[in-house]
Amino acid sequence: MYRRSFPKCTVPGPVDPVPFNHLVLQGAIPRKCSACKLMFEGGCLRAVEQVKGYLALDHGPCPVKGDTKPLLHETKYMTSKVYVPTKCATCRYLGFSSSYGFVCEFEAERWGQSRRTLDWGTWSPEHPNLGLSTGRPVPPEMLQAVQANKEADGIKAFRDAFPDSTIREARDAFAELRSQWPKYGS
Repeated sequence: MYRRSFPKCTVPGPVDPVPFNHLVLQGAIPRKCSACKLMFEGGCLRAVEQVKGYLALDHGPCPVKGDTKPLLHETKYMTSKVYVPTKCATCRYLGFSSSYGFVCEFEAERWGQSRRTLDWGTWSPEHPNLGLSTGRPVPPEMLQAVQANKEADGIKAFRDAFPDSTIREARDAFAELRSQWPKYGS
Protein backbone atom coordinates (compact mmCIF):
# COMPACT_ATOMS: atom_id res chain seq x y z
CA MET A 1 0.00 0.00 0.00
CA TYR A 2 2.96 2.32 0.28
CA ARG A 3 3.17 2.60 -3.51
CA ARG A 4 0.63 5.44 -3.50
CA SER A 5 2.59 7.43 -0.89
CA PHE A 6 6.17 7.57 -2.19
CA PRO A 7 8.02 9.67 -3.03
CA LYS A 8 6.67 11.72 -0.16
CA CYS A 9 5.18 15.16 -0.67
CA THR A 10 7.58 18.00 0.16
CA VAL A 11 5.09 20.84 -0.27
CA PRO A 12 4.56 22.61 3.07
CA GLY A 13 1.20 23.86 4.25
CA PRO A 14 -1.89 23.14 6.33
CA VAL A 15 -3.62 19.79 5.91
CA ASP A 16 -7.03 20.59 7.36
CA PRO A 17 -9.88 19.44 5.08
CA VAL A 18 -11.41 21.79 2.51
CA PRO A 19 -14.41 20.81 0.36
CA PHE A 20 -13.66 19.12 -2.97
CA ASN A 21 -15.98 17.69 -5.59
CA HIS A 22 -14.95 16.19 -8.91
CA LEU A 23 -17.31 14.10 -11.02
CA VAL A 24 -18.47 11.41 -8.56
CA LEU A 25 -15.81 12.17 -5.93
CA GLN A 26 -17.26 14.18 -3.06
CA GLY A 27 -15.61 15.09 0.17
CA ALA A 28 -12.57 17.09 1.17
CA ILE A 29 -8.88 17.31 0.40
CA PRO A 30 -6.00 18.78 2.41
CA ARG A 31 -5.90 22.58 2.24
CA LYS A 32 -2.33 22.66 0.94
CA CYS A 33 -3.38 20.39 -1.96
CA SER A 34 -6.32 22.59 -2.96
CA ALA A 35 -3.94 25.32 -4.16
CA CYS A 36 -1.12 23.05 -5.34
CA LYS A 37 -0.32 22.89 -9.06
CA LEU A 38 0.39 19.14 -8.67
CA MET A 39 -3.14 18.24 -7.53
CA PHE A 40 -5.19 16.76 -10.36
CA GLU A 41 -8.62 15.12 -10.10
CA GLY A 42 -8.12 14.31 -6.42
CA GLY A 43 -4.66 12.80 -6.91
CA CYS A 44 -1.11 14.12 -6.94
CA LEU A 45 1.17 14.38 -9.96
CA ARG A 46 4.38 14.85 -7.92
CA ALA A 47 6.08 11.80 -9.48
CA VAL A 48 3.77 10.79 -12.31
CA GLU A 49 6.65 9.98 -14.70
CA GLN A 50 8.36 7.82 -12.09
CA VAL A 51 5.36 5.87 -10.79
CA LYS A 52 3.28 5.97 -13.99
CA GLY A 53 0.20 7.17 -12.17
CA TYR A 54 -1.24 9.45 -9.53
CA LEU A 55 -0.03 9.41 -5.95
CA ALA A 56 -2.15 9.99 -2.87
CA LEU A 57 -2.59 13.46 -1.44
CA ASP A 58 -0.70 14.26 1.77
CA HIS A 59 -3.16 14.23 4.68
CA GLY A 60 -0.44 14.75 7.27
CA PRO A 61 0.43 12.44 10.16
CA CYS A 62 -2.08 10.18 11.85
CA PRO A 63 -2.71 10.90 15.55
CA VAL A 64 -2.33 7.20 16.39
CA LYS A 65 1.23 6.57 17.55
CA GLY A 66 3.18 3.43 16.72
CA ASP A 67 5.64 1.68 14.47
CA THR A 68 5.32 2.45 10.76
CA LYS A 69 7.51 -0.32 9.32
CA PRO A 70 5.60 -2.35 6.71
CA LEU A 71 3.82 -5.45 7.92
CA LEU A 72 2.27 -7.99 5.57
CA HIS A 73 -1.44 -7.72 6.30
CA GLU A 74 -3.77 -10.60 5.54
CA THR A 75 -7.51 -10.50 5.96
CA LYS A 76 -10.06 -13.26 5.65
CA TYR A 77 -12.23 -10.97 3.53
CA MET A 78 -9.72 -10.46 0.71
CA THR A 79 -7.54 -12.83 -1.25
CA SER A 80 -4.60 -10.45 -1.66
CA LYS A 81 -1.95 -9.64 0.91
CA VAL A 82 -0.61 -6.12 1.21
CA TYR A 83 1.86 -4.22 3.34
CA VAL A 84 0.47 -1.68 5.80
CA PRO A 85 2.24 0.27 8.56
CA THR A 86 2.60 -1.98 11.61
CA LYS A 87 0.49 0.38 13.73
CA CYS A 88 -2.35 0.22 11.18
CA ALA A 89 -2.64 -3.59 11.07
CA THR A 90 -4.60 -3.67 14.34
CA CYS A 91 -5.95 -0.12 14.32
CA ARG A 92 -9.71 0.39 14.49
CA TYR A 93 -9.41 3.06 11.79
CA LEU A 94 -8.00 0.74 9.11
CA GLY A 95 -10.58 0.62 6.36
CA PHE A 96 -10.88 -0.47 2.76
CA SER A 97 -11.94 1.51 -0.30
CA SER A 98 -12.60 -0.21 -3.61
CA SER A 99 -10.94 2.76 -5.34
CA TYR A 100 -7.94 3.34 -3.08
CA GLY A 101 -7.30 0.05 -1.28
CA PHE A 102 -6.56 0.23 2.43
CA VAL A 103 -7.20 3.69 3.87
CA CYS A 104 -7.34 5.41 7.23
CA GLU A 105 -10.91 5.95 8.45
CA PHE A 106 -9.86 8.48 11.12
CA GLU A 107 -12.25 11.43 10.77
CA ALA A 108 -13.89 9.75 7.78
CA GLU A 109 -16.93 12.01 8.10
CA ARG A 110 -14.71 15.08 7.53
CA TRP A 111 -12.96 13.64 4.46
CA GLY A 112 -15.91 12.02 2.67
CA GLN A 113 -14.83 9.84 -0.26
CA SER A 114 -11.28 11.25 -0.17
CA ARG A 115 -10.09 9.10 2.71
CA ARG A 116 -6.80 9.67 4.49
CA THR A 117 -3.89 7.60 3.27
CA LEU A 118 -2.06 5.33 5.68
CA ASP A 119 0.64 7.10 7.71
CA TRP A 120 4.11 5.73 6.94
CA GLY A 121 5.79 8.13 9.39
CA THR A 122 9.55 8.37 8.90
CA TRP A 123 9.81 4.96 7.20
CA SER A 124 10.65 4.92 3.51
CA PRO A 125 11.14 2.01 1.10
CA GLU A 126 14.66 0.84 0.39
CA HIS A 127 13.99 0.83 -3.36
CA PRO A 128 12.51 3.66 -5.42
CA ASN A 129 8.82 3.53 -6.22
CA LEU A 130 8.83 2.77 -9.95
CA GLY A 131 5.83 2.16 -12.15
CA LEU A 132 5.20 0.34 -15.40
CA SER A 133 3.50 1.84 -18.43
CA THR A 134 1.20 -1.21 -18.46
CA GLY A 135 -0.20 -0.14 -15.09
CA ARG A 136 0.78 -3.39 -13.39
CA PRO A 137 2.14 -2.89 -9.86
CA VAL A 138 5.82 -3.64 -9.41
CA PRO A 139 6.59 -6.42 -6.92
CA PRO A 140 9.36 -5.53 -4.43
CA GLU A 141 11.25 -8.69 -5.44
CA MET A 142 11.37 -7.41 -9.01
CA LEU A 143 12.90 -4.13 -7.88
CA GLN A 144 15.58 -6.11 -6.05
CA ALA A 145 16.29 -8.03 -9.25
CA VAL A 146 16.42 -4.80 -11.27
CA GLN A 147 18.87 -3.28 -8.80
CA ALA A 148 21.08 -6.39 -9.02
CA ASN A 149 20.57 -6.49 -12.82
CA LYS A 150 19.38 -10.11 -12.65
CA GLU A 151 16.84 -10.46 -15.44
CA ALA A 152 15.96 -14.11 -14.71
CA ASP A 153 15.14 -13.25 -11.07
CA GLY A 154 13.09 -10.29 -12.27
CA ILE A 155 11.12 -12.42 -14.70
CA LYS A 156 10.45 -14.99 -11.97
CA ALA A 157 9.29 -12.30 -9.52
CA PHE A 158 6.99 -10.77 -12.14
CA ARG A 159 5.51 -14.11 -13.18
CA ASP A 160 5.05 -15.14 -9.53
CA ALA A 161 3.09 -11.92 -8.93
CA PHE A 162 1.17 -12.17 -12.22
CA PRO A 163 0.69 -15.82 -13.26
CA ASP A 164 -1.34 -14.67 -16.28
CA SER A 165 1.64 -12.74 -17.69
CA THR A 166 3.88 -13.93 -20.49
CA ILE A 167 7.65 -14.17 -20.44
CA ARG A 168 7.70 -11.38 -23.04
CA GLU A 169 5.66 -9.10 -20.76
CA ALA A 170 7.97 -9.88 -17.84
CA ARG A 171 11.09 -9.19 -19.94
CA ASP A 172 9.61 -5.92 -21.19
CA ALA A 173 8.76 -4.91 -17.63
CA PHE A 174 12.30 -5.69 -16.49
CA ALA A 175 13.78 -3.66 -19.38
CA GLU A 176 11.46 -0.72 -18.66
CA LEU A 177 12.46 -0.69 -14.99
CA ARG A 178 16.16 -1.05 -15.83
CA SER A 179 15.89 2.01 -18.08
CA GLN A 180 14.35 4.01 -15.20
CA TRP A 181 16.85 2.85 -12.57
CA PRO A 182 19.68 5.30 -13.44
CA LYS A 183 17.30 8.26 -12.99
CA TYR A 184 15.36 7.15 -9.89
CA GLY A 185 17.37 4.29 -8.37
CA SER A 186 19.77 4.53 -5.51
